[in-house]
Amino acid sequence: MDFHRCIGCRYCMVACTYGARSFNFVDPRKGLDMSRVNPNYPTRTRGVVEKCTLCSERIDKGEIPACVEDCKQKALVFGDINDPKSEIRGIVESRYTLVRKPEMGTKPQIYYIVS
Repeated sequence: MDFHRCIGCRYCMVACTYGARSFNFVDPRKGLDMSRVNPNYPTRTRGVVEKCTLCSERIDKGEIPACVEDCKQKALVFGDINDPKSEIRGIVESRYTLVRKPEMGTKPQIYYIVS
């Protein structure tokens, strides 16, 4: 999905098996402190569909997604599930977790902890 080529038809919202796409009816930049905007990644605009990318531009630089970094309660964890010593691997192995719609064959890698 390319946010910058989106024409706002919303067909991708209908096709998304996870219901993970949303349409910006209003300008999501309203009230945004433009001095803190990353010039290497264009900001979102009104009239386009978007979904979470887990801050792929941050991951490419070896950083964690902004939501994980900002979550002081540690409700969000990000890491390499294939690394047996990673925090996320330990959590997934020790707690009851779910993934959304694995039967779709898309190999989802977002785990939800069920308390």
